[in-house]
Amino acid sequence: KALSQVLFLTPHLPAFFLRRRLRSHVLEIRHLDRAMLRLGLGQLSEEELKAACYLRGLNSTHLGMSECRAWLEQWLGLSCKLQASEASLLANSMVLLSLNYVRAME
Repeated sequence: KALSQVLFLTPHLPAFFLRRRLRSHVLEIRHLDRAMLRLGLGQLSEEELKAACYLRGLNSTHLGMSECRAWLEQWLGLSCKLQASEASLLANSMVLLSLNYVRAME
């Protein structure tokens, strides 16, 4: 349920439905990650970088382009190594990477 707000899911839904929707969202992000890796982070504007970070659970409002790019590189390194069957690991990584990155910045 912690990821519900980040992924725009209603946390009051039954658990089985949340799991299904969460898996669907995570797999969609995984596909976007692969496309972003092919395109290259250097091709993204600042707005696109911040939106990509936000979609993956990182509040990027107070981060610069280089910080967003560094976090996305770290994220893509993990995301693109995982298989579709490891969607749960990717979902948990969203929480851990975003929380730990913000704490490291403080």
